[in-house]
Amino acid sequence: MTMPNEQQDREEQRLRLQRMEVRLVDALIEHPDVISRTREHQIRYALALASLDTFQPGAARRGGRSKHQDVRVRAPKLTRLRKQILDILGRILLQTEDTKNRVKAASIMIERSLEAIDKARAEVIEKYASEFSARHLDQELGIKTLVTIAGGGGGSAYGYIGAWDVLQEAGLVPGYVIGSSMGAVLGLFRARDKDGDFKAYMRIATSMKPDVVFRYVSLRTRFGLPGIVRLFLRAGIGDAFTREDGKDMRLTDLEIPYDAVVAGIRRGAMEETPELYAQLHHLHEDKRPRPLQLRAQIAVQLVRMIGFINPRVVEEIVIGRDELTREFNAIDAAGFSAAIPGLLHYDMTRDDPHMESTLTQLMERDDVVALVDGGVANNVPTAPAWRQVQQGRIGTRNAYYLAFDCFHPQVSPGHIWLQPVTRVVGLQVALNERYAHQRIEFHPTLSPINLLPNAKSITRAVGWGREQVSAEIPRLKKFFERVRWSPPVDTASA
Repeated sequence: MTMPNEQQDREEQRLRLQRMEVRLVDALIEHPDVISRTREHQIRYALALASLDTFQPGAARRGGRSKHQDVRVRAPKLTRLRKQILDILGRILLQTEDTKNRVKAASIMIERSLEAIDKARAEVIEKYASEFSARHLDQELGIKTLVTIAGGGGGSAYGYIGAWDVLQEAGLVPGYVIGSSMGAVLGLFRARDKDGDFKAYMRIATSMKPDVVFRYVSLRTRFGLPGIVRLFLRAGIGDAFTREDGKDMRLTDLEIPYDAVVAGIRRGAMEETPELYAQLHHLHEDKRPRPLQLRAQIAVQLVRMIGFINPRVVEEIVIGRDELTREFNAIDAAGFSAAIPGLLHYDMTRDDPHMESTLTQLMERDDVVALVDGGVANNVPTAPAWRQVQQGRIGTRNAYYLAFDCFHPQVSPGHIWLQPVTRVVGLQVALNERYAHQRIEFHPTLSPINLLPNAKSITRAVGWGREQVSAEIPRLKKFFERVRWSPPVDTASA
């Protein structure tokens, strides 16, 4: 589905302004004393004001959706200012390679535009006085919310635990988490509580038993695609996602807004039905294959999996995005997102009328025959994260998009044989690159196929994640500084 021209134009404008912000902040970090803090904030405020389109008053300060209605902002002076910022400041920030000159030139341009910026701000405040205050506007433009995008990659993703722990220690708590595959599973833990209990997460991760979570039993195919192994995610993490009343947590029970990306296999994209696919590829087995047989089956299915990484075969579905999936069972969302086609079969086998109705409606609406690993549709789903925020998922539209990517070509023994898959996925990741402020490629990592490593390996992986993200904290904190507007001196003294 293509976007209307106006919507596409606004998306391109906001993405250009986002790139401009990154170029400005990187230059400011390199040259912190070239301009005053007041001028720095004036430039950053101007960029945020130019990006203003729709927002929910109070959401930025609250750190989530507020009681106010979204307000769509349209004002002539703001439109003229936006064009000026995009054209003139855009050329300065995006085309000036010398970082010191970039900061100086941006400062000169904004100095000449201060009156226009102040008038555009005043026009917006006056026009929408009945819907929001100057304080609400300045909060939206001056407070940035962290969005973390957790990419898939099996056992390679355990470093994310350390990454989120370091972010929390630095005071950077996500306002929204979205994930694919193993990123959806780990992201579910991060979204459970704003104040993450990472020691508890480690206890769960290191205590899970492979024979409990992965089983070789026949499982009736209802909504998933058969695989070599059946994934019983609830058996491993169910206690952590049970409410006080004993019922399973739904997405709305999580303290941090959370979405999981799954792939829906399009009707007619496969030559066989899911059941026939299982029979032809000998996937309905009730006993564990011998080691050599298992390795051969995994290798064959990994090759076949490449065929699923195709938008003609699968549709990207964001669980949690709409009214139908907002009350989705939390573990089911992560489970379907982690169901590697042909390898891991996740399905809903319990008696749950709500989820049965939701899944049936979802598959009928999207015309898909099975739900599988979100990574084959979008392994590092930065574009859907960006669009979710712009469509009001968390109220504020002023966000920093931090993507975690652990599934990329590496030359270590546990990774090199997966390069055909990682290279195909890399093409998909590249399409999302422009939507992120930053994408962190985690390395080293554990092997992707080591889905439940031992405690020592998990601890090592978490340490790698902590170390890598710790190095990024000073830069990240710069982006999250509160930006405040300082009017021109003559206006302030009038």
